[in-house]
Amino acid sequence: MPSFEEILRRPTRENKPPQPLPVGTYHCIVVDPPTHEETSQKKIPCRVYKFKILKAMEDVNAKEAAEAQVVGKIIGGQYAGAAWYITDEQAYRYTEFLENHLGIDNPNQEKGMEELEAEVKGRQLLVKIKHDISQDGKRVFHKIESTMHV
Repeated sequence: MPSFEEILRRPTRENKPPQPLPVGTYHCIVVDPPTHEETSQKKIPCRVYKFKILKAMEDVNAKEAAEAQVVGKIIGGQYAGAAWYITDEQAYRYTEFLENHLGIDNPNQEKGMEELEAEVKGRQLLVKIKHDISQDGKRVFHKIESTMHV
C-alpha cells in the first residue's frame, strides 16, 4: 500500500475511482467490534461494521471475482450499507442482525445489545452486494443489500 507522501507525489492521471465489487453474495467475517458513529445529516446514532471477505459464493461471477481479487477485501462502513441505526423504532433491526445474522446466542432475549456487541468480532455471515449509481450518475459503487446467517 502506498504511503500518504507517495500518493501526493504521483501523477493525478493515476488516481482512479475504486472499482465496485462484483454483485452477489460473499462469505465474510466481522473484522472488529462496531464503531460508534452518527449519520452525517440527521445525526442519528448508529453502529458501523466492517466485514472481511473470506470467499465469493456461487452467485458471484467467478472471473470478475478473481480479477478484482475479492478475498481479503473489506466491505463496510456507513456509506456502504453496514450501519444499524440506534433509535427506538430501529432497535429491532439491529437485534435481528446480532442474533439472527451473526448467530449470537441470547436465550430468552435477556442480554442487551451492548452485551451482544462484545461477541461480534470473528463472527461469520453472508453479505449480499448490489450496485448503485452515484447521485450525479457518474460512478457505480457497491453497497450491501442484505446480510444473513451462514
